[in-house]
Amino acid sequence: MQTPASPPNESIRLQTLKSLHILDTQPEERFDRITRIAKRVFGVPITLVSLIDTERQWFKSCQGLNVCETPRDVSFCGHAILGDSLFVVPDALLDERFRDNPWVTDGPKIRFYAGAPLMVRNGSNLGTLCIIDQVPRVLTDEDQQLLRDLGQIAQQELLAIQLNTIDELKQRNAEMKLLSEISDFLQACLTVEEACAAIASLITPLFPNCSGGIFILKDLNLVEAASQWGAELLSMPDFSLQECWGLRRGRVHWMDGADRPRCKHIPATIPGQTTPIAASLCIPMMAQGETLGLFYLSTATPEVLSEAKRQLARTVAEQVGMAIANLNLRKTLQQQSHSALQPTHHP
Repeated sequence: MQTPASPPNESIRLQTLKSLHILDTQPEERFDRITRIAKRVFGVPITLVSLIDTERQWFKSCQGLNVCETPRDVSFCGHAILGDSLFVVPDALLDERFRDNPWVTDGPKIRFYAGAPLMVRNGSNLGTLCIIDQVPRVLTDEDQQLLRDLGQIAQQELLAIQLNTIDELKQRNAEMKLLSEISDFLQACLTVEEACAAIASLITPLFPNCSGGIFILKDLNLVEAASQWGAELLSMPDFSLQECWGLRRGRVHWMDGADRPRCKHIPATIPGQTTPIAASLCIPMMAQGETLGLFYLSTATPEVLSEAKRQLARTVAEQVGMAIANLNLRKTLQQQSHSALQPTHHP
């Protein structure tokens, strides 16, 4: 048996594969559809979308086997990714690379294998679309072209995942740059009002298709809107702490449907319309256990406030809360300093 060699770009290939976050994920219809078609068209008992990891081949889609992975060193697909064309083994028992392979002598007793490498943007072959039979076979030119075509479809699905990953990385980088800019502006602000206005002018790119506002605690039980952004605030401009589940409980409150309690400061429908407010996010801003206010977002499309976006909102709320706490402390110290400098009048 011949153990498959590693491609010359193995480190880049593995890094690319892992960056897709596809290994050990659940089956997906877009890949299962391809292996089902291949199984039917070629009349074979086994079809796979196989991805070659460091020491294993893992099956993103599998028809005809009851395992999800096998060791890489006995894999046919490990050989197939070494080239960019179809890898065909008409009869494994006559091929010195495979005739004593345990998958030939035992297990599914592979006799025939054909695999189309799946290449992504940087030229890495991440795996194969392969067909397997338990009897020797010869593929016609038409068969080979059909397998290449199906391989191209599977490859396009991997490319789509890769492009989405690249887009997500670009988005994260853009968000980090904007968070840094927001932090710089907050540190340069002289008053709480100025800080809230700065946030309102900078935050829209972070949360597109959302409206929102910053509410500041005005007395022990009342918060008021200090700034807002988006088409409409979609909240009462001032309300008591008890009217917001986030402020009442001292934790983030996410509402994206009728099965979750709606805060009383949020109207049931968009004003002047019958359209319900689809989703809202209330994040209390606190420092050293003291409530400072509320960071609020709402949207007509809950999908735009994904878990990642909600975590980003928490980060922004923490930045704003810290800035407000520092500005309040600065104001208190200035007032104390001013009072200390006032002359004392004696009768």
